[in-house]
Amino acid sequence: MGMCLALQSVSDNNIEKILESPPLIWRLIAPDDPEIYLESVDKVKKGIFARLFGKKSVEPRQAIPNLEFVEGKNIDGDLDKSWHGIHYCLNKTDYEAEAPMDFITVGGQTAGEIEVGYGPVRLFDSKTVKEIDGKLSKVTTEQLHNNYDPGDMERLDIYPNIWERDGDEGFEYISEYFESLKSFISNCSKQNLGMALYLC
Repeated sequence: MGMCLALQSVSDNNIEKILESPPLIWRLIAPDDPEIYLESVDKVKKGIFARLFGKKSVEPRQAIPNLEFVEGKNIDGDLDKSWHGIHYCLNKTDYEAEAPMDFITVGGQTAGEIEVGYGPVRLFDSKTVKEIDGKLSKVTTEQLHNNYDPGDMERLDIYPNIWERDGDEGFEYISEYFESLKSFISNCSKQNLGMALYLC
């Protein structure tokens, strides 16, 4: 299946709640599965209790909280496996880049240490999303293509390592999802929303 990058719009208010209580991330990315939230809360509590007292706690389960959503929030999207190729074509690097254009690979604030796939969810507030949109909206497909270098991408181990094999088709794959990314971030920016990114 591989590593796919998922995107989710989220309000600044909900970002604050999640950063204060990281298990709430499951109420954002898996709202129809309350059990996974409860299991995450139990795991966090047991870990804290064990560190303090050397044994597991036994506590009644609490009520399941909900994040507050309004129209236009909690919209999702994905970049499939193109995410690393898009990052490379934007920055000519494997992971690091000047903020905020490092957002695909390393930017944002993590929702605690809760593993949701391949690592924790990274959160970006609405101000940062507007900065990303301002820069991303100026990048053309032609500029992206000028940075497409299959040989260098293979050298840097840019996932999913198909670039020399697929050549121009590899770039078509990147450019298709790049347009989806621009549209997603533009919509978040227009609605003053932040976003969540995670590998799954």
